[in-house]
Amino acid sequence: MKYQTLLPLLLSLSASFAAPASAQALPSVVVATAPSNPAPDDVVVLKLSGQWPDGCVPEASRTALTNAGSLLRVNFDYSGYTGACTAVVTPWSLDVSAGKLAAGAYTVEVTRTRSLVPTETIGTGSFTVAPLPETTVWLPGFSAPGATYSLASTLTAHNAAPSAATVTYLGAWDALGPYAPPAPVTLAPHAAGILDSHTLREGQPVQMLSLTAPRRVTLRATLERLETLPEGSPKVPESFGRVELPVFTELFPAGSTAVAGDVSLSVSECTVAPETRRRVNLTLFNAGSELATFRVVTISVQAGPGGILPELVYKVPPKSLVQFNQLPLEGLPVCQPGGAWFQITGDQPFLAYVSTVRPESLPGILPYEIFPARADR
Repeated sequence: MKYQTLLPLLLSLSASFAAPASAQALPSVVVATAPSNPAPDDVVVLKLSGQWPDGCVPEASRTALTNAGSLLRVNFDYSGYTGACTAVVTPWSLDVSAGKLAAGAYTVEVTRTRSLVPTETIGTGSFTVAPLPETTVWLPGFSAPGATYSLASTLTAHNAAPSAATVTYLGAWDALGPYAPPAPVTLAPHAAGILDSHTLREGQPVQMLSLTAPRRVTLRATLERLETLPEGSPKVPESFGRVELPVFTELFPAGSTAVAGDVSLSVSECTVAPETRRRVNLTLFNAGSELATFRVVTISVQAGPGGILPELVYKVPPKSLVQFNQLPLEGLPVCQPGGAWFQITGDQPFLAYVSTVRPESLPGILPYEIFPARADR
């Protein structure tokens, strides 16, 4: 009986002196890079981290990096180390610069050297250096000069990369169809620039532009109201404010639906005659090669079952941008709570946005609002 009682106790005591399972896997290493997706012109930093079995965690003074083609070996040299270490598992992190690397796939091997013990591998990782992919975007451009003020689009860009970046215009379209876009623009490393979005074909007030840029180029498209100055005046036009313009990152597929809104008029606007209210415009871009039919319904909180009002139909020629101005407000729930939401379905690849413009021309008032359509998914 005593033997049967002592045996489980001895087994329990033996287990209590065994090393924890987690400690047997230490030290641990996680390998990452900064930037996370490096390009050939980037300085690549290996960001190493993990858990160490004691308090003597890796430091730069005992770290060496060797480069053997596609193999980067980081070694922590503890040979001859005589310092005292706390006996507690300790988190650690260390940045090791690998410099600029050519395009390709790389393996990182992290090793530890100790006295009288062969060098051991304690962690591995991998990453790829590749040219930055480019992003294609679509954005509208405006130019509407007036006697006292003008409306014009602006497009600014910032290049966050350590090398020059080129922004290339892929196309330009207006109500007459496609035409030659502006020339490419090269941005210096870590520099900003102004791109052209308001040079339009004669007689056309609005256009759609498509351009491509490396992913580290940030674009901002706006619409400005500018003071009109006499020709030859040296003064820089004064801006009365800016409103964001949509920057689309993809076309809506043929047969899909996009939604723009909500378009709401103020109480004061809704109590005056319709002709003195804000104008509501619908701009449709047909990116397809055939005539597009757009079916548009407005959705209202207070409308009948489903809240959907009668359907409107618009036709747009292939590869063209058409702005339908001054939609009849009598059929739009713009004065109802929740405003009007535009549900737009096209049978060709397309983009769309709704805009409103106030009749006022007072200083300090930007008369435009923009409501970009977004995919209904």
